[in-house]
Amino acid sequence: MDTFSLAIELLGVIAFAISGAMVAIRRKTDLFGVILLAIITACGGGLTRDVIFSFSPPAVFSSYHHLIICFLVALLVFMCAKTFKKFYLENEIKIEHINDIFDALGLGAFAVIGVKVAIQHGYADSGLIPVSCGAITCICGGMLRDVLTNSTPFVLVKRIYALAAIAGSLTYYLMFLAGINDNFAIIAGTLVTFVLRVLAIIFKWNMPKAID
Repeated sequence: MDTFSLAIELLGVIAFAISGAMVAIRRKTDLFGVILLAIITACGGGLTRDVIFSFSPPAVFSSYHHLIICFLVALLVFMCAKTFKKFYLENEIKIEHINDIFDALGLGAFAVIGVKVAIQHGYADSGLIPVSCGAITCICGGMLRDVLTNSTPFVLVKRIYALAAIAGSLTYYLMFLAGINDNFAIIAGTLVTFVLRVLAIIFKWNMPKAID
């Protein structure tokens, strides 16, 4: 993977690790729980993707620096929350909004990275597999996190989550097929997901429900 793609992947790992650690702190887990949920949120989607599509070995085990980054990010978030506990508790709603931004950023970054992984494994001609890889990479880590914290997975109930991931994945894939500059396509795919998520948060967009 080229340098720019690696930078975007690193951005996604950091953003999702922060998001997972912040959720863990909100759920009042201990230090181990904060580190574990940071790793699961950042790496769980890629692991799920690699297992489903038999990409071997799973990237999380061959790119151990992701685990180190998650560990360091989780430790930093934990120490900040512990050191500034009073501020953290008094501004919990604002901090949750900040967490939503990091989550949206991670979602956008991993949408395009998941598509690139599928293309690199020879599935460029199958539209369904690359777009599915993109969506799985970005949403499954958060789903695993929510299950472990005994919450209904966020993707199933609120704020145009999976739809934003699919839109970003599809944007990158179509631009790849059109032969558009890869770095530009990566930025475009990431921004489509990110902007959709942020707009959904601001304007409270939700998919229809049979019973509210």
